[in-house]
Amino acid sequence: MSIFNFKEFSIKQDRCAMKIGTDAVLLGAWASVAQAASILDIGTGTGLLALMSAQRNKLAQIDAVEIEQEATEQANDNFSKSPWSNRLNCINLSIQNYQSTTPRLYDSIITNPPYFDINSSTAITKEARSKARTTEYLPKNELISSTFELLSPTGNLSLILPLEEGNIFI
Repeated sequence: MSIFNFKEFSIKQDRCAMKIGTDAVLLGAWASVAQAASILDIGTGTGLLALMSAQRNKLAQIDAVEIEQEATEQANDNFSKSPWSNRLNCINLSIQNYQSTTPRLYDSIITNPPYFDINSSTAITKEARSKARTTEYLPKNELISSTFELLSPTGNLSLILPLEEGNIFI
């Protein structure tokens, strides 16, 4: 079983298409979540960013959305074994569907979004991994519009992208 250990929590990642990487760990440490009362993790995967946010912010309620059923189950399992299980919840929905059904606004949104364009992903053969890595299910414009709809007026978005994709995103 693939387990990644942190100081205050552990994450199982055997049922997720994307494993924990340096970029996600850096984003979890860097993201502006300290003053947030509510946090949303888009595309949570293992639940790493939500768990790091819960560790850094001892009061925030943290929701996570994940499109893959297996990853949702694994994130909820990881959440349930953490010291902050009462403040963490993962929902099996795309951000587009979640955004259209929730009345909630968030003080902080955090995401390590897919960034490969569909046409550059021909080497990705597993559907779950393709969903996690390509913009087919989460195009940049839909991420932006969902984020704007879900952020409180003083909220912030923290994300990480490679340089070229970041410039396009901006």
